[in-house]
Amino acid sequence: MNILITSISAKVQLVQAFKDAVRPLGGLIVGTDMDEKCCASHFVDAFVTLPPDGSDAFASKLLETCRRYHIDLIIPTRDGELLQLEGLRRELTALDVVLPLPDRNSLSTCLDKRQFHEFCTKNGFPVLPTLNPEDKNSFPLFVRAINTASGKVAYEVPDLKVWEMLGLDRTHYICQPICTDNEFSVDVLMDMAGKPLQAVARHRQRLVNGESWRSEIVSNPALETMVMDICEKLGLRAHNLVQAFVGSDGQIHLIEVNPRFGGCSNLSVAGGLDSPKRIIQMVQGLDDEARTNQPIKAGLQSNRYSLDIFSMPGSS
Repeated sequence: MNILITSISAKVQLVQAFKDAVRPLGGLIVGTDMDEKCCASHFVDAFVTLPPDGSDAFASKLLETCRRYHIDLIIPTRDGELLQLEGLRRELTALDVVLPLPDRNSLSTCLDKRQFHEFCTKNGFPVLPTLNPEDKNSFPLFVRAINTASGKVAYEVPDLKVWEMLGLDRTHYICQPICTDNEFSVDVLMDMAGKPLQAVARHRQRLVNGESWRSEIVSNPALETMVMDICEKLGLRAHNLVQAFVGSDGQIHLIEVNPRFGGCSNLSVAGGLDSPKRIIQMVQGLDDEARTNQPIKAGLQSNRYSLDIFSMPGSS
């Protein structure tokens, strides 16, 4: 089995995890990225420089790569490429390539925080309310870009004057109350029919520009059950990432869903989720093996883009 991982950038741990999982089968890991000198290019069996997603050349180059290396499975890793990859599903299916993404409607819901908020409200999943930045009584508030096309914007806005100084186009952002609850990322493994298999919650201990740079695996059954429910409702496949606030009283507010691996998902993989091996088993048709959940090692910690994973004293 040969696997293509897109936008590998500095995702060395993810590349290594899939390499370890596919080696017993004699398979190869092919990596792609726009940057021919990206860090993870040194860790794959073959590397291909792709044009920017959104360009006409992206599709032809990606399909050419699948043919050349007899790719069986694509693992997307970046939001910006997901819709274009989904649009190639027919061509990929003709090449017998598995693309573990949901349908276009679900992808659009995941990629637009405003659509996601509406989906949660409609289906009874808890989210923070939205605020109108044109109302001075809404401040202070927290603003996030509704998708990565608007940049990775995530910051507090203290008052209307600052909002007006920033000159943000309201249609590109979602505004909500400032929340000081703990933030969690939950890695969720789904089968290829959209049924949940297992979830691993990680406390986001250190955040940099909205990204988790230090995580610790924790046990939170209520959160794990909720995120598996929403992933099933969205019809997601394979590995996904859900972010949420959890208060000291246990109250949960969902933030977003990413239908892909996250930057710190390697911690959940190492902690027992073992998504790469189990996704490969699903593609092989070994569903019983893929459905076998392993104990999760609570207390494991890691830093983003670090190869070190360690346990806290007294953790299990």
